[in-house]
Amino acid sequence: MDSRKKIRILYFIIAVLVLIIAFIAGSIIVIRIDRRNASGIISQAYYQIKVSIFEAMNKDNNSIVFLGDSLTDYVTFDEILRNPNIKNRGIAGDTTLGVLNRLDEVISVKPAKLFILIGTNDILFRRSADEIIQSIRQIISRVQKESTDTKIYLQSLFPVNNIQFRTNRPLETIKALNEKIRTTAYEMHCTFIDTYPLLLSESGDALDVQYTIDGLHLNGKGILKWVEYLKPYVNE
Repeated sequence: MDSRKKIRILYFIIAVLVLIIAFIAGSIIVIRIDRRNASGIISQAYYQIKVSIFEAMNKDNNSIVFLGDSLTDYVTFDEILRNPNIKNRGIAGDTTLGVLNRLDEVISVKPAKLFILIGTNDILFRRSADEIIQSIRQIISRVQKESTDTKIYLQSLFPVNNIQFRTNRPLETIKALNEKIRTTAYEMHCTFIDTYPLLLSESGDALDVQYTIDGLHLNGKGILKWVEYLKPYVNE
């Protein structure tokens, strides 16, 4: 092998190594960005648009508010339950910390009832169950302090399906968080709604595939079953 061919091979090897290093460095940057987003939400633009819409709306007091992430955001509670007094304050991609950041607007409505379902995106960002429940307790505490007549309903997280899909949310973490949510509801005098078993598969190890589009979000059938389950709490 002549020297020029050796040099070309060496350059090729160096180029490949540079690409590998660049890829690894880029992955680290992405991870750092994602971890930073755990202090807020997944999509800053969508979050800001939704918050600005909520803030521009009329503040009708004594309403029924549903607060959460995409699982709440995607549901037309007022239409399904035929109740125009319902307000949807879900934002896709939101976390407990994102909710805390925008809680002033929710409290300003002085809702008669507040249904909270939040935390699954915190799990995506690898926040521990203890960290998440601390934020949930802060949400409850602020509402109880600043809107004293609001009755709070705290929902457990739904199961996910990591068998047919990839949700990046371990089922064991969801179970652990749900137990803390249950305890928190009792300790802070909220109504606990255990929605976790509602949509489980027969084997009990995943969100039933008949109720989901991606292992995390509910399809129409799943949404209707969930909302029907909530109806007595909304109407009581």
